[in-house]
Amino acid sequence: MNSADQSPHPPAHWTIRRFDEIPSTNDSILEAARRGEPEWTVHIARRQSRGRGRAGHSWWSPEDRGLWMSILLRPRVDGRRLGALALVTGIAVKGALESLGARPIDVFWPNDLYLQGRKLGGILCEARSHGPVLAVAVGIGVNLDLQGADTPQELQGAVASLSETGAARQEPEAVAVRILECLHPLYRALENGASIPALIQGGLAGIGGPVRVRLPGQETWTGMAVGIGKQGELLVLRDGGGTEALLSADVEYLPRPF
Repeated sequence: MNSADQSPHPPAHWTIRRFDEIPSTNDSILEAARRGEPEWTVHIARRQSRGRGRAGHSWWSPEDRGLWMSILLRPRVDGRRLGALALVTGIAVKGALESLGARPIDVFWPNDLYLQGRKLGGILCEARSHGPVLAVAVGIGVNLDLQGADTPQELQGAVASLSETGAARQEPEAVAVRILECLHPLYRALENGASIPALIQGGLAGIGGPVRVRLPGQETWTGMAVGIGKQGELLVLRDGGGTEALLSADVEYLPRPF
């Protein structure tokens, strides 16, 4: 049976609920949104049985090995700026983890966190409309300590955890609170119309390096990631000329030439 408890001393502007096991924290947050629960409701699970990442990929969420959390937000922004929410969240997560002593962490457009070339975490934003009100589940997954975990064969050598970074061991809720503290001002700035490239502030890895881009129904092509656009698009200068502004794409970051 799943169990949940409310954090005994949450900061005034958010409420954290913890679960032993649920299929997906994003699903539970979207259900909370349907019930009308307030913005900054936060769900944390010890384990997800059906966690997911971008493009429908499954997300491995072993019990007590990571931070598996989702945040309910009701952003009051132009819909064109919503695509930047995962980016802004990634910058907040990077700042939070680095404030806990983790180094070095890379954030790649659109939603991935890496440690020395291995996946440390990711962000998945999913939106639902309830009448005129838009609700967004901001899902965050961070591997905290995978030492001794039964890592699936396909992930062996491809994933990293916070325990490898030199940071002191942290309980999931402590990491979550630090992320919330870092995200809150960035989110408010996004709502208030702040420049998205300025919010990112050079915090993305891979800018200035070569990429391979895959778009549905198109041939794969290569180019150079040159920056972030006004709405959070990845700007890529194609090999052969012409700059593309990518709102959504499968981007592979290639080794930089010496």
